[in-house]
Amino acid sequence: MSTHYFLALPIEDDTFEHVQQDILPFYSYRRTYRPEEFHLTLQFLGSLDDDEVEAVKELTREVTTSTAPFALTFQQIDHFGRPDRPRVLTIVPEPSVELTTLTGTLRRKLAEEIPALDRKPFVPHVTLAKKWDTGTRIPYIAPTFTIEESVEAVVLYQINPSHTPAYEAVEAFPLKRSEEDTWRSRLKFLT
Repeated sequence: MSTHYFLALPIEDDTFEHVQQDILPFYSYRRTYRPEEFHLTLQFLGSLDDDEVEAVKELTREVTTSTAPFALTFQQIDHFGRPDRPRVLTIVPEPSVELTTLTGTLRRKLAEEIPALDRKPFVPHVTLAKKWDTGTRIPYIAPTFTIEESVEAVVLYQINPSHTPAYEAVEAFPLKRSEEDTWRSRLKFLT
C-alpha cells in the first residue's frame, strides 16, 4: 500500500475536544477523532513519490514564507451526508479571506506541479467523527461555542492507517512573521 499525504492546519485548542464530547452522545460513529488528530485539510495529495514529496515541501515553503499568521473563528457544528445519519461530523470556521487566499495559492501552485492532484472543491472543516454506525441521530440543541484558533503553520502529514494516531507530521512550514512579531515573540521568552 502506498503512502498518502495531505497538507493541513494543525488544530490545538482544547475546546474542540470539549465540543466533541458534548455532542457525540447524540450520534453513532465508528471512527471518533482523537484531539491530536484534529486538523483542517487544505489539500489532499494522495500517493506521492519521493520527488513529488520534495516538490510539495518546496512549494509549501514558498507559499508559507509569504503568508502572515492569522486566526480562524469556529462557532458551528456541521456534517456531510444525510442529516439523520451524517457520514462526517465537523466543526466549520467562519469565512476567512486569509484562509481562502492561503488555500487558493497553495492549490494553484500544487496543481501546476502535480497533474493528478485531487481537485475537489475546498470545504474548510475540522472532522470530529466519521463512518456512521447504526441508528439515527438523536435530536439535540447544538452547543454554543466560540473557538479562536491561531494559524501559525501549515503541516505536511503522512497517513498511517494502522497507527494511532493515524496522521504523522512529516514537516511543519511556519507562516511568515513580521519582524516586529518575531522580536515580540523573542522578548516574551526573555521576560
